[in-house]
Amino acid sequence: MELPERKRQILKAIVENYINTAEPVGSKMIAGAFAQPISSATIRNEMSELEELGFLEKPHVSAGRVPSYAAYRLYVDELMDRYRMAAGEVERLQAEMRSRLRELDSIMVNASRIVSHFTDHTSVSIVDRAGGASVKKIQLISIDDMTYAVVLVTENNAKNKVLRLPAPLSESEAEVLGRALNLALAEDRLTALVAGLRSMAPPAGALFLAEKVAELVREVESEAHTADVYIDGAARLLQNREYQDPEKARDLLDYLSDRRKMGELARNETPYVINIRIGPENEEPRLRDVSFVFTAYDIDERTHGIVGVVGPTRMDYSRIIARLSAIARQLSRLASGENAKYKLKEPGEEHGRE
Repeated sequence: MELPERKRQILKAIVENYINTAEPVGSKMIAGAFAQPISSATIRNEMSELEELGFLEKPHVSAGRVPSYAAYRLYVDELMDRYRMAAGEVERLQAEMRSRLRELDSIMVNASRIVSHFTDHTSVSIVDRAGGASVKKIQLISIDDMTYAVVLVTENNAKNKVLRLPAPLSESEAEVLGRALNLALAEDRLTALVAGLRSMAPPAGALFLAEKVAELVREVESEAHTADVYIDGAARLLQNREYQDPEKARDLLDYLSDRRKMGELARNETPYVINIRIGPENEEPRLRDVSFVFTAYDIDERTHGIVGVVGPTRMDYSRIIARLSAIARQLSRLASGENAKYKLKEPGEEHGRE
């Protein structure tokens, strides 16, 4: 939805006022925030229309308004000014990171501490490591024409499972299927092979066996991943009015400590992009009242990480994005060597905004 310029200015002023005060915003509070004066009466009318459009909410009986999740999303995508770190600020951050992050093993522990310190929010750092137990070979062993043993061979082990097929499958058909599965495994396209088989309507036993093999390979390789999660500045949550209830803060921190879920996040996110998930954009119910700002990056081909902050939706997005971007760049250089370079994409850059 394209808002008229005056509504955009008013909404921007309301969001920034609420970020700073955590108090509902009235027309008089922002009347002096514009280059061209706008009367309080006009601001009140515009605020009423913004409320009808879903960008503002009126808490209880207060005369002021607060931004909705939609307002924060529009603010982050289109309205906020890009925060530029001063040279001295960048130098202090880089010096502290160089002094603390001398060993790769300690990078994520100290990165979490640094992110929390420089953003004044609770920080989360995640390292997901592939354990090397990738499947190297698939064997299909016939017990009878409706029963097959599937053997998945890794570098150091083997896993097997006996499957009962819904329809007969001859040994010759199984041999052809086994060659196709191993070729797809080598080329990392098992999913594509199964999808292709579905479209070809092969014998029911062959399709069933291919689907089960692909499923077993995913299970074995996912078990090979180990994730470590580091949280720093947990007490900073309690400094926000939204998290004065310790039970609410504990529920959030419990979720962020889940190594399996956080490891999946590290594996599945595109590296070197600043991600901002506001309120309900987080699918997990325990994250529906917070914003999660993070970036993923690759330490090496088997190790992936995430570093970010969580906090109330009224966080200072512009400042946090700038500082998190600087920290992520330095992390990549320290992890991959000083010559590692990448272009970290921030919100708005995909639209050509600077």
